[in-house]
Amino acid sequence: MTSDRKQTKVGKKPVDTGGGFLVEEDEEGEMEQKIVHPPAPLLGGDHLMCAECDKEFMDSFLYTTFDLSVCDNCRNTEEKHKYITKSEAKERYLLKDCDIDKREPILKYIVKRNPHNSRWGSMKLYLESQMKVRALEVWETEEAIEEARERRVGNKQKVKLKKFDKKMKDLRMSVRGSLWRKKTEGHEHVYGEETYNEEDDNYSKTCTTCQHVVTYEKM
Repeated sequence: MTSDRKQTKVGKKPVDTGGGFLVEEDEEGEMEQKIVHPPAPLLGGDHLMCAECDKEFMDSFLYTTFDLSVCDNCRNTEEKHKYITKSEAKERYLLKDCDIDKREPILKYIVKRNPHNSRWGSMKLYLESQMKVRALEVWETEEAIEEARERRVGNKQKVKLKKFDKKMKDLRMSVRGSLWRKKTEGHEHVYGEETYNEEDDNYSKTCTTCQHVVTYEKM
């Protein structure tokens, strides 16, 4: 006698390996690998138009990475499409973290190792051309950016001047204190005329230079 065997569907859950693909693990611990590929380039009549040469193209690095419609042949990392770090953008275009990370649309970036020291961690590199556009969205005009930059430079100069004045003041006080100690250590008193104090029945003299007073009695 043959009995029907019921088949139970084993549930699977995705596991992110961190290596660019997902792995599904079933309840029995068996693994099934699924490769996750980047989206394929556009096909058919949905071609892109390059903003530099006005020619159609299928896909490019700048379009895939930064949503910039420029073909690979027109990519120019030395001038038009050069990179800029966040710290440089904040200094040059007076942008804040929220302008870069939270203002819509969020600016895209690539991550590279720090060329100066690998132990400093990775750097986020943005397109400077997109940073310029974002700066104009925040400040509206290049003149406003320049005026704000001049004010910032002026404030920095004022801060530097205050710090310099404080250092000079501390230096002068230190020199004065040193001269005063030197002067008092090698000082010879020159007393004026003595005066008699009837109440205490004694005499005193005062140095004409440092106002030191010496008191004494006469036998």
